[in-house]
Amino acid sequence: MNTQLIGSQAVKLLSKLTGQDLTVNDITPQVVFMTDLIALLKGVIHADAKVSEDEVAHFKATLGRIGLTNRQTIEIAKLLLSGVQKFKLHSDIDDFLILLVPLSEAEKLLLFGLGYRMAIADSSLDESESKYLRDLGKRLEIESRYLDVLESSFAGKSYNNQDFQEICDLVDPSRFHDLGTVFVNAADDLLSALNQLVKTEIKEPQNIPSPTNSVSGEYQKLQGFQLQKQSLLKRINHLSQLIDDGIKESLLPVTFRDEIQAIKDKLESQRFRVAVIGDFSTGKSTLLNALLGEKIQPTSALPCSGTISILKYGETKRVICRYRDDSEEEVPLEEYKSKAAMSKQAALEDSTEEILNNNIKEIIFEHPNLSLCRNGVEIIDTLGLNHCNEATEVTLKLIQTADAIIFTSNAGQLLNQGEKDALRSIKQRYGNKPLENLFLVVNFMDNLDDDEEIQEVQDRANKFTLDELISGSDRVHFISAKLALKAIINNSINEYLDSFQHFTKILESFLTDEIGLLVLQSSNQKLDELTQKCISNLNHAINNVDQTIDPAYKQEILEKIGEASGRFISICNEVKISNERAKTSALESWKGNINGDLKNKIIKVSDNWKTVHNPIFSRDKLVNDAIRQFNEALKADITTVWIGRVLKPLLMGELELLDRKIKKEFKSLNLSFAILDEKVGTNFGDEIAPNLQDFDVSFIAAFAGGGAIGGGGAVAAAFFLIPAFTLAPAIITGILAAVAIAALSGTKATIDAYKYIAKKVCEECFKEFAKEEVQERIEQEIKKSIDELFVNRAKTAGDLIKQVISECENLLVLEERKQQEEVDRLRSLISSKKQEFEKSLSI
Repeated sequence: MNTQLIGSQAVKLLSKLTGQDLTVNDITPQVVFMTDLIALLKGVIHADAKVSEDEVAHFKATLGRIGLTNRQTIEIAKLLLSGVQKFKLHSDIDDFLILLVPLSEAEKLLLFGLGYRMAIADSSLDESESKYLRDLGKRLEIESRYLDVLESSFAGKSYNNQDFQEICDLVDPSRFHDLGTVFVNAADDLLSALNQLVKTEIKEPQNIPSPTNSVSGEYQKLQGFQLQKQSLLKRINHLSQLIDDGIKESLLPVTFRDEIQAIKDKLESQRFRVAVIGDFSTGKSTLLNALLGEKIQPTSALPCSGTISILKYGETKRVICRYRDDSEEEVPLEEYKSKAAMSKQAALEDSTEEILNNNIKEIIFEHPNLSLCRNGVEIIDTLGLNHCNEATEVTLKLIQTADAIIFTSNAGQLLNQGEKDALRSIKQRYGNKPLENLFLVVNFMDNLDDDEEIQEVQDRANKFTLDELISGSDRVHFISAKLALKAIINNSINEYLDSFQHFTKILESFLTDEIGLLVLQSSNQKLDELTQKCISNLNHAINNVDQTIDPAYKQEILEKIGEASGRFISICNEVKISNERAKTSALESWKGNINGDLKNKIIKVSDNWKTVHNPIFSRDKLVNDAIRQFNEALKADITTVWIGRVLKPLLMGELELLDRKIKKEFKSLNLSFAILDEKVGTNFGDEIAPNLQDFDVSFIAAFAGGGAIGGGGAVAAAFFLIPAFTLAPAIITGILAAVAIAALSGTKATIDAYKYIAKKVCEECFKEFAKEEVQERIEQEIKKSIDELFVNRAKTAGDLIKQVISECENLLVLEERKQQEEVDRLRSLISSKKQEFEKSLSI
């Protein structure tokens, strides 16, 4: 709600309606919304000049459902109801608009949704009621398509499913949590009504994918997951409101609000990320188009992906370019393919310069008709594999954040050496375990000549599961993306559409039944734990009500609050000292590693490098192959030697020392509070002790167990920051010139020529790697990662101390209230709150 639009006119009008001398501070969003709702419902009731008993009953029920149970809210509602009737606000449109204009689009739809629901309270939508809502909606500039859907759905007529879903998204209760319970309950009431009206009829079939389209189909499991997610968010909102109420009553610590918000933020931001990777000849873009049901991605017989594209649902079609400096720019829709594609010349020349010089980090393409993406899926179109080292490395890094990986291969050239190497590299990045989230999609099956060839391809593909590169059931699929897409577009059926639909159903099941289930279980577990903490705190509050604190001890409690704050300052100072010492030691060891024998070790390793390229006929490919192997050797050495033998022990030592100091501070604080507990009868010492488990050696052990990327360490993965090393085209050209004589000379055997080239590549790569600007970037990443590690320790300590301080303050407030209120009433209030939390556990 735009509260800036609530000016003197609104204050004057509401003062008239309530009969009170109000100020702008009295005009809250809830007051404005209640006034608007009462007036709108009254307007609908009186539009046909007759008032039925059903309408009156529905009116009262609606006000009841939105939570007018708080005494103050009820009193305000009574005043507003009387004023709206007396001054006929619903029919004085100019005055009514003064209070309607501040509403956001979602708030207007929430209001009008309840209005249309009122219109059918007497079982029919009268023409005069429709006109009243239409005219008012037009004055408020509400999109007519939204009014069409609301009117049609409540009247039992056909409507546009897409617009209906947009309305459901806009009136989702989670959008209104910050505005208060009146908004949340109203949204919950309307959304429940809308969910009961779901129909399959559509008004504009040309805008909705065909039923034969696997991406329209319905994706029922993904839709079901979204409903479960919304249900869980509803529980979070409910629990959040209970916690807010408990905090306002000084019964719960303020830190619980941060905890519930963190759970909510994580769940709301949850998306299923599906990365599509593959060589340029595997039909990756055509597969993407088939998944999306529309020719969106550029396709070509040449490498065509010039940058990363992220395809996601949006209310309108739009393209956003995100640049390497983190700036963003919305560009015309028609420019999408040109910006996403690599130039034909660069593709023909197999050039890396265009990728190196591309300042676009990623392109975000939003589209309202992408059924798969509408259900919480983001599809990542990667740069591809084996076209150039830079593209391959960017792709391999990107998939580490993907929930599912679709790996495409051409049936006519199934799993060439480059693809096998890529699969093994992916497996290595996942801790050398079989890949459970990878789907091997063998494309172009329509190009195979006979059943014998088809069987051979299927046997070769399935062997990868036997070789433990891929694990899980139904992970290998055989399709023709081109013919599946053709069937989708033409609204026809063929065998390839069947196999494609089978693949999408398996993918959907994996996302919902495996990935999604873990998300829901984790969130539910955290909510249960937080709820139990709330119940425990309320139990303590009940005990405190039955005890009386000697006034002489109040000052001691205040002193303990000061002591807790002082110890946090002390902890922050220790964290700062340890952090700086760790960064200094880490950077010194890093420089020593670079200036040591790292270069000679990699040159020595290069003697064992293998290649399929000839040093005479394929020098450019051979050099690129050597650069790739240099990258792998560099990362392997840094991982094993510097990170494993130097950095980890260094950080573990600093963290162990820091944790001992933190635990010492908390033990002193615990002892101090234990003495207070003995005097006052509180139990702060018991509350502090369990939280010390956050600072035990398990944190260090987890870090030590990191290993390879994605290997489970709390922060180890942050240090796998050495980027794939890329050489500018000019440098590569120089290397080619330098090795030309050796490669072409008849005095050297082919293997000797290759070793010479490999050594030369190592020297040139290391020269570039050791440049000041490259090292500065790496050192900044090292410092940033260490900062995060130590700041997290301070935050954990700070959250605990903040909770202790809050509970002390609550105890003093409770003691004051006991002097002013009946103890029985206070005990009853706390017991009632406790029951609400206990009831929420069963939701």
